[in-house]
Amino acid sequence: MKMHPALLAALALAACATPPSPSPNMDDARSLAAAESAFAAHSLREDMRVAFLANFAPDGVMPRGSWVNAHEFLTPRPAPPIVLDWRPVFTEVAASGDMGLSTGPSKITSKTDASQFGYGQFVSIWKRDAGAAWRVAVDLGISHDAPVFWDAPLVTVAVAGPPASPGDTIEGAERRFADDVKAQGPRAAYAKHGSSSLRLYRTGVAPMVGKDAALAWPGLAAERQRAWIVDKSEAARSNDFGYARGSYAASPGARVAGWYLRAWHREAGAWRIAMDVTNDAPPPRQ
Repeated sequence: MKMHPALLAALALAACATPPSPSPNMDDARSLAAAESAFAAHSLREDMRVAFLANFAPDGVMPRGSWVNAHEFLTPRPAPPIVLDWRPVFTEVAASGDMGLSTGPSKITSKTDASQFGYGQFVSIWKRDAGAAWRVAVDLGISHDAPVFWDAPLVTVAVAGPPASPGDTIEGAERRFADDVKAQGPRAAYAKHGSSSLRLYRTGVAPMVGKDAALAWPGLAAERQRAWIVDKSEAARSNDFGYARGSYAASPGARVAGWYLRAWHREAGAWRIAMDVTNDAPPPRQ
């Protein structure tokens, strides 16, 4: 790559300047990755149940037929006969360092038959109070046929865009997105509201990373009539990162077809979808 002489001169001057100190936000992103890695190691060292109880927030939720409180669901139950392993490959945190996203590959193996295993991707929203440890607030994932991202390097980022105004909420962004899905179709809605780094995760499909990959997925067209029902949304203190979780149906008033989690961050002066993951509900029993 050739550089203009003026650019080379500017780079030479910059090299003589005092290097900037590491961003505290990047330290937060790395600490979130460390918390996720420790969580996964705990699962392998003891078992999934013990690790979840130790790392979920008191009000942390996961889908089990509906969104359920992880502590209330797991406490009276024995550990499932599986080994659950995972690792983070991407974390993103708010400028305030109190909320973030972690995602990466997962593998489930039966404890009674090692030939029985499955792959997937986990997505977790983590929160923490000042001076406290990271805890999982929301956990949702997908399954797919082959291992993906197990050898990918860890990427940690922090939101760089300015915060939203107090009245510009995640729930408002969700409404605008849902309205555009109905009016213009999912592809146009994701093109408008999706981040340049959008991650789109759907059950049975390899994760799509980047807006171009998400928009190229043929399955988007089938989501035009989908009705999104927000159960909860919240933003970080810095109001530059947040999430919405809830359920979706084939049409308004129809049976719940699955659960979703969307993480939003500020980019180019607006809320943009950074992560969009859905997990289909099992078909009703006959």
